[in-house]
Amino acid sequence: MAVGATTVFVQTFGPTTNPAVGGTPTVRMPFVVTAAINTSNTTVGFADSDLYGMTPDEIDRTLDEMQAMGVNNVRILIPWAGVELVDDFYYWDTVDYIVEAADSRDMGILGVLNSTPAWATEPGLPAVISPPADYDQYAEFVGRVAERYAGQVSAYEVWNEPNALFFWAPAPDPAAYTELLQTAYPVIKAADPDATVIGGAVGSVTDVPGLAYNPITFVEGMYDNGAAGYFDALSLHPYQYTLPFSQGKPYGAAAPVTQLETMYELMAANGDADKQIWASEYGEPTSVVDEATQAAFIQDYLDTWSQYDYTGPSFIYTTRDRDTDSTVVDDTFGVLRDDFSWKPAAYVIQRWTDTHPQTAPETVALTATAEELAPTAVPRSVSTAMTAATAAETAQPEAVASTADETETRTTESTRPTRRTVTEPADTDRLERTERTERRNERTERSDRTQRTERSDRRDDRRERANDRSDRRDNDRPSNNRRDNDRRDRSNAA
Repeated sequence: MAVGATTVFVQTFGPTTNPAVGGTPTVRMPFVVTAAINTSNTTVGFADSDLYGMTPDEIDRTLDEMQAMGVNNVRILIPWAGVELVDDFYYWDTVDYIVEAADSRDMGILGVLNSTPAWATEPGLPAVISPPADYDQYAEFVGRVAERYAGQVSAYEVWNEPNALFFWAPAPDPAAYTELLQTAYPVIKAADPDATVIGGAVGSVTDVPGLAYNPITFVEGMYDNGAAGYFDALSLHPYQYTLPFSQGKPYGAAAPVTQLETMYELMAANGDADKQIWASEYGEPTSVVDEATQAAFIQDYLDTWSQYDYTGPSFIYTTRDRDTDSTVVDDTFGVLRDDFSWKPAAYVIQRWTDTHPQTAPETVALTATAEELAPTAVPRSVSTAMTAATAAETAQPEAVASTADETETRTTESTRPTRRTVTEPADTDRLERTERTERRNERTERSDRTQRTERSDRRDDRRERANDRSDRRDNDRPSNNRRDNDRRDRSNAA
């Protein structure tokens, strides 16, 4: 399977920033077990859009490296332009593989729903980075996704950084984005009521007319256009390449830490004080700073973010460099180098997860009736599919340098701590996953049949209307012929 076959058509996310448990053995009933994302503000995941362009072996190794760092949550790309490149033709293989690979490791999954295919884009606008011409077509796609991955993907993010031109052409528009959110939210909830829907996904930029909205201005515009009630949490991408997250306040409204605080004040003023702000992307490129500074900035960010009582999980962008030696910013965000060796930042994350629990309890969606439930049902213990590796605990690296002056020798594969081992799932777990896959395929087939029938009915209606118009034209022709003959007769008589 060529997993990366459609990568050229999709949009990877990245910064646009300024410098449950299951049922009981005694009750037979359908259920879906989801490895939920731990919404604690000490939870760390990885935002890795590059998974979509990887081979299966690369996907597996990347997820294993995440778990070696103690990370059990991943933000993935579910690109409309990659899945439905051609109208009504769906290529699910790549996303299926990524979701199955993460789910088999009991990882919580956040899926980003973006990237408009060319056929669904307004004529004259660029595909992928423009919003859809017809929001109902986007809703049809996200509904299919939520139905297909119910029980595997626990959260969805509607678009990525719509407050900047780079992801919303020809110009960002909070009213238009709010309409997209209002269209998508009920569709996702109808397909998977347990899914968490994240709105906003705003980048930490400043106001530039026609190009970008400060995230506060943008979120305020969302509320002004009726966004309240159409998201379960908001998300922010608090990038700042040249300054630690905690030290931004002197820079006022342009600082990500100030934007975070102001965003929550805005949420509280609009009745959403009980909702979280997630950081669905944060990172630091080592083409801008050295590796020790990257590690220090990530440590500072984790320390600071976790002090707020309204913040949720963080997703570090990203796992591995595209090209470690590149001077291009987007190539060097990884906490691993392109050869999979660990940068100092990887050890920062590993030590963080060692001292902060990362795995959320599994949740379960039951379809059994009350009469089917056993009164003595006992919840099953959640399995994290991870075992403690004492070798990894005793082979800790030296403390990461906290200043940009100090240098660190690159850690090679041979000196990296032993990876935490991933246990082979039990036969019952494999059976559950197989059954989930079969049910998902059945749901998709039923949905496809229903939609094909509806489209066929619409085509038949259009043909009938066209035939009616043709019949009316044919009926009009004798009258027209008589009028023509009458005119000729009058002309001859004259």
